[in-house]
Amino acid sequence: MVPARWVIVPSDSNALAAPPAPGVGGLPPSGALAWLALQRRLAFVPERIRDRLEVGEGADSILRTPPELPPGLLRARAVAPDRDARTLERLEARVVPFGHADYPARLAALADAPPVLLVRGDPRVLSTGAVAIVGARAATRSARSQARRFARALAARGLTIVSGLARGIDAEAHHGALEAGGRSVGVLACGLDRIYPPEHRALAEALAVEGAVISEVPLGTSPRRELFPLRNRIISGLCRGVIVVEARRRSGSLITVRHALDQGRDVFVLPGPTEGPFAEGSNRLLRDGAIAVTDPEDVLEDLGIGTDGECSPTERHPDPDGLPSPPAPDGLAGRVLAVLATGPRSRETLLVELSVGAGGLAETLLDLELAGLVREERDGRLHRIGG
Repeated sequence: MVPARWVIVPSDSNALAAPPAPGVGGLPPSGALAWLALQRRLAFVPERIRDRLEVGEGADSILRTPPELPPGLLRARAVAPDRDARTLERLEARVVPFGHADYPARLAALADAPPVLLVRGDPRVLSTGAVAIVGARAATRSARSQARRFARALAARGLTIVSGLARGIDAEAHHGALEAGGRSVGVLACGLDRIYPPEHRALAEALAVEGAVISEVPLGTSPRRELFPLRNRIISGLCRGVIVVEARRRSGSLITVRHALDQGRDVFVLPGPTEGPFAEGSNRLLRDGAIAVTDPEDVLEDLGIGTDGECSPTERHPDPDGLPSPPAPDGLAGRVLAVLATGPRSRETLLVELSVGAGGLAETLLDLELAGLVREERDGRLHRIGG
């Protein structure tokens, strides 16, 4: 008997308090295996069946008269649908085909909308208000801190944070959302059972609990260079806007921006240093008309989100990497936290109270921000978070 936990589940799109229950007992719906077969055959040419999906044609019908496929097309390995079903059962994942109630409307509007999404987590999260945060994999420490700060603040205000689960800015964005007790979605450029990079498996597990991890490509698909640009259109497609944090001149983040502009999404950019190559691409976006932002409130204002849309942050999550919590900071970091425990301070005030050099203080504050222990508000004052 084919397991049924992964079946297509009806959902109440207005209720996110509890995830939809997995299917229990019996066989999956008759059409579900057909959607898995369609994904294996046509996932890499979604634009060729978009019109047929739009009019409600089902997977069985499309497979009976499939479109002609171009030579040299990237193809998925042939696997029996029931084998995919068993893998999805193990992953506790769901099949969400185009036209289903859980398929996000923003994504359905794309000319190359994925015919099938495989989802770990709550598929209804894909239809919530969302912003993407993208940027360099080899990001500077300052950019990592900013990405986490923006994600934490925006998630605390109820926005879902979407990114690509990559190293650098992507990971910081996911971590920041989790720290705020918010939702985050990781979009893969490989099969749902092939987390890449592998060191982000624990992060993916955390996202599946507090949001979702999704893929449009068949199970078992390895990460390939040509799949990342395709993945990026989904990142922007799920969102109301895209925030770029530090991108080089040839950064893959700029591909996400091109998709966002084609899709009519807002593009926000954090200005970066003009010296060196680190922010050359993102600064060029500003020259070309992207919206400059220096604080999460700037994004909220442009998106028209006020304080009435605020959600209360929950208790901070444990480190999604599964590592034990670090000991309380000592040395200068401990002294900074002790002073901030009595109230917010400016950097200038800290320099005087602690009798330290500006360089040492700046490095310590950055480490504390990355650890989620200190936050700098837009008025320049520093606040201790927690304890």
